[in-house]
Amino acid sequence: MRFMQRLLYTPSDDIRWHVAWVIGSVAARVSTREPGQVSELLHRLFESTLDSAAAPWGMIETMGYVIAKRPDIFGAFARHLLNLLGEPSTEMQIIWGLGEIAKTRPDLIRATPFYNLFHFLQHPLPLMRGLVARLMGNLQATEVTTQLMSLFDDNESIRICEEGQMVDTTVADEAKKALAAIRQGEKNE
Repeated sequence: MRFMQRLLYTPSDDIRWHVAWVIGSVAARVSTREPGQVSELLHRLFESTLDSAAAPWGMIETMGYVIAKRPDIFGAFARHLLNLLGEPSTEMQIIWGLGEIAKTRPDLIRATPFYNLFHFLQHPLPLMRGLVARLMGNLQATEVTTQLMSLFDDNESIRICEEGQMVDTTVADEAKKALAAIRQGEKNE
């Protein structure tokens, strides 16, 4: 696991996102027998992210995948991701990671002050708007249905990582998917 972290230092975004997914998948498997080794990896990734002398390339994405793939073991780390928010250079990766975790365990994100993220639906960067819409859909956050509808005409193109592959979409598509997920959640209640 330790040596896999080195692979994150590639200048290619596509490769870095794929490597983060691979590490997350391997960590999920390793954690069935040696969760301590994966826990150490998560601690190293957090420390690297906090180190002002280190580049956090792929670190947050990897944490997102690891936590999302084994929230039963590493779910407690989710709240620490939200605490990293505030550094503009990593905000989108944090929102993406929270969105991945929310796919499998929305309760972990709902247990944090996630409502502080609502204003990002009006962020000047299209990718941030799309990622927050995706997160809110995964959370089935009925609190933001009106804000999501206001994004239906936002046809800015964005790229989001899904299972290690970059996918082209738009902010409007993500907002529509999010609203559909929220409405589906309301029907299931």
